Formats: sequence, structure tokens, C-alpha cells
Amino acid sequence: MPRHVPHLPDPVGGSVLLSGWLLAGLFVSTVFAAAAVVVFELRRRRNRRSGRLVLGGWRLLLARSVGVLVLVTFGSLSTLDGVNRHFEYIPSFAALFGRVSRDLVAHPITELRPHMANVGPGNSIVMPRPMPSHGVVEQVSIEGRVSRIAKRTGYVYLPRQYFDPRRPQRRFPVLYLLHGSPGVSADWLRGAFVDRAMDYLIDSGDVKPFIVVLPDVNGGYGRDTECQDVVDGPQVQTYLVRDVVDWVDSRYRTINDRTGRALGGLSTGGYCAINLVLRHQDRFSAIVSHSGTLTPVESAYSGSLWGGNRRLRAENTPLGYLPTIPIAAPLGVYLDAGAGDRESIRAGREAQRLFRARSVAVTFNVVKGEGHTFAAWRENLVLSLPWVSEWFKAWGPPVDH
Repeated sequence: MPRHVPHLPDPVGGSVLLSGWLLAGLFVSTVFAAAAVVVFELRRRRNRRSGRLVLGGWRLLLARSVGVLVLVTFGSLSTLDGVNRHFEYIPSFAALFGRVSRDLVAHPITELRPHMANVGPGNSIVMPRPMPSHGVVEQVSIEGRVSRIAKRTGYVYLPRQYFDPRRPQRRFPVLYLLHGSPGVSADWLRGAFVDRAMDYLIDSGDVKPFIVVLPDVNGGYGRDTECQDVVDGPQVQTYLVRDVVDWVDSRYRTINDRTGRALGGLSTGGYCAINLVLRHQDRFSAIVSHSGTLTPVESAYSGSLWGGNRRLRAENTPLGYLPTIPIAAPLGVYLDAGAGDRESIRAGREAQRLFRARSVAVTFNVVKGEGHTFAAWRENLVLSLPWVSEWFKAWGPPVDH
């Protein structure tokens, strides 16, 4: 199993938004804008005292507005880019504006079906399209038929082996990955490069092919649902566990069994993975938590999740119920965190202790030199994805790899 981040192809559009020179340029521009505003005001005051003609009225208002606008713009961009660089989140303008993966295609199942090929005058035969050289990512819209949640944008990674014309009936296990808060489903692609990691690990033989599904937890950046069936709000737990899973099983050649499904996530999504799997062991058999916790967070950002109902909160707090909840075998758990992320390490060690006390197989890794950032989660994938592959191989239904 690899222990370091492999050399992966550059993300779409490169990594310009993570470059030091861009941040330096924005910072210098902010300083110049601030200096220009100050110089303008000082010169105007000096000219006014000396009796010279100075701007006034609407012209003065316009000049000041433009100066403040430029200053605020560069200041805001500097701040946003600094935050983006800290979390190593969005690498390029292409990713920022929707081109989240170089593997992104439109309707890959349709495009890769057999086609007619000409073999001579007036003659043609049905020919299978060649397998793609790498996995493909399909952008999808998943409606909550049970939860009554409107369509949300998600992504599905299909390994190249899914399109093998020699094995058209082959079925694949599925890893569902949940993003953090704030966050969206595209984060696993543009920030964590999960598609590129899968391609690399499959090609290197460290991972047997499986499908990766990236659903939208919150419906955008507007709120944090903690993957809950919110009282008088969106029924997100039902959406993820029932609607998304049923939709995927109905559309793709999946293994329709709990042993063929794993649920993972990063940060808040890591907590969600632990909570949802434990509460729905009939649907999943494995947990992958990157920098996750055992407790939900209710804040001004999330709003009221349980309407003040302490029983509902307790039922969604693994730290409290894990020692007594019934465990369905097999159940496996993978946990990790960056060495600089002390809170996640503490939570991971506590989770490791509680799972082991219930005789649940658990793996916990600490990635050196990383914190609560996408740099850590990218490296974590190189450890967790082979673990998922081994879990499916060991416990899933027999699959002809």
C-alpha cells in the first residue's frame, strides 16, 4: 500500500489559485490601492489649503467610491485567496467555474455504448467502443423521492473497467463520499482529486475497481445540515441513505448489498459517515472518516436541527450511543487525520477506542505534516481507498475482478 501522495496529473487549469505569486500579487495590489486612496486624500487636502482647484461634488464622490471599491475588491480577493491557500481548496479558475475534473464527461454510459462501424461499401457491423484510458466522472442530478428533497447535483466516478465490452454484466461495489461544511459535492474532485487518485491506484494495482459516488449533503453553501433529518427542514439523512443509494442502484451496475457499500466523508462528512452507517447498518458495512468527529455541531450556521429535542440529538451522537448500539457483522472502520489537526486526532483515538471495545475492526492513520486541509485529505485517500478495496474484496459478495 502506498504511503505517500503519488505524482498525479495537474488539476484542470493547473494550480494558479494556490500559487504564492498570486497571493503576493493580490496583497501588493491591496497595499497600492490603500496607498493611492491615502495619497489622493492628502494631495486634495494640501491643494485645498493652498487655494488650488480640487474635485468636489459628484466628481469627488465618484473618485472616492472608485478608490474604496478597488481597495475593498483587492482586499477581499487577498483574504479569499489566503483562505483558499490555507485549506488548499480550489486549485484553478477552471475548477472554480465548474470544470472540476479532467475526467468529467456528459452521459458516459450513452457515449460508450456500441456503435455502427463501416466495413465496406454498403456494409456495417456493431462495434463496441474501446474502453476509455481512465475512469470517467458523470455529473448527475439526484431527486429525493422519499425525502422530498428537490434535485441536487452530485458526481459519479466510474472506473474504466466499468466499460469493458468483454464483461458488460460486471457489477461493482460503491463508495459514497460526503463533503464537509461549508462545502459541495464537487469538493472531492476539485479539492481532493479523488478521480485522479482512483485512476492512479487502479493502474498501480493497489485498488480493485469500484464506483465512487459524491452526493450533495447541504444543497449548497447556505447551511450545514450535519446530514440530519432536520425538524421542519430538509430530510437529509433519508435523502442520503434511501434516495441516493436507491437511485445509484437503479442506474448503475452496482452490488445491491450492504457488504458492497461503504460510506465515507471528510470533516463534518466524516462525522456523518460514522453516524449514518451505525444508524443504518442494513445499508452499509464500512465507514471511512477523514478528520471526522463523534459529535454533531449545532450552530448559527446549521440552525436548529432537532427543534430542541434532546432525544433526537442523542440518537445522532455516536460518542454517546456507540458503546451500546447493536453491531451488525461485518463492520469495518477506517479513520485518519493530519498530524497538525489535534482535535481530529483526539476524536479519532476516541473513536478507535470505542470501536475496539465493541470488537469492530478499525484502522487509524495519522498523516505527518498536515492539518485540517485538502492537502491532508488528498494524502489520506492514498491510504483509505486501498483499505476500502481490501474491505470489499474480503467481505463483499464474490466479484470477478
